[in-house]
Amino acid sequence: MTRTTLLPLLLCLTPLAAQAADASPWGDHTDVSLGLVAGAVSRYMGSAAYRPQLLPLVVVQRGPFFADTSRGLGLQWQSAQGLTLSGALNYDFGRDDRDNASRPGADRLKGMGEVDGATVLDLNLSQALAPWLSLNAEGEWRLAGAQRGNRYRLGVEAIGLHTDQDTLALDLDAHAGDRRFNQTYFGVTAAQSAASGFAPARLDRGIYAYSAALNWLHAFDPHWSSVATLTTTYYGDQARDSPLRQRATATTAQVALTYSF
Repeated sequence: MTRTTLLPLLLCLTPLAAQAADASPWGDHTDVSLGLVAGAVSRYMGSAAYRPQLLPLVVVQRGPFFADTSRGLGLQWQSAQGLTLSGALNYDFGRDDRDNASRPGADRLKGMGEVDGATVLDLNLSQALAPWLSLNAEGEWRLAGAQRGNRYRLGVEAIGLHTDQDTLALDLDAHAGDRRFNQTYFGVTAAQSAASGFAPARLDRGIYAYSAALNWLHAFDPHWSSVATLTTTYYGDQARDSPLRQRATATTAQVALTYSF
């Protein structure tokens, strides 16, 4: 739903470098990574409760084309000047109004109704300002799913350590939504209030959260690698007075183990 980790980006650093070196713009070989992601994540945005997470991870890339269980199906391009552009079709699983092991949701939201899943178009832009610093922007627009709305992200990534085996990066982001997105995930309509007992809340467009993510990529050998991510998110601004917000700050952790060939 919101981009709280750099797992997809870090896992694709090697394919991007290979793309830049390919003689053909369509790629001379196919890169494949398979793995598992495990972690503890919030039950929903603003929740004080957590749920375990165990997901398969598949990344297939040839030249500018990629198919990714995290990012979806799309295209990406990287210039010699450090500009990276990508666009992908993906799916947002929405939110349940009960505890759910496979998607966001909690029993606490009973009466709020489900937020249906939605097909989205995800566009990303990243510009390297220095070998260790980049500016990142993302927009995610709904293509289907009337409830969902659109979300946006602006942030910076700083690489504190980079060796043949290890990369340590810090990602700082501001997350914003249009009026529909913020109302869907943090607001309460009159009908929802009557059914759930939450106080009514009408939200406007704007920033709903800030996040900081520490990411550690470790390569065991040319095939095996791991990524560990620790993310802290502060729900403020538009989400500050939401009755759905149980806790202002939430910290989540994820670890991925991958095999690339």
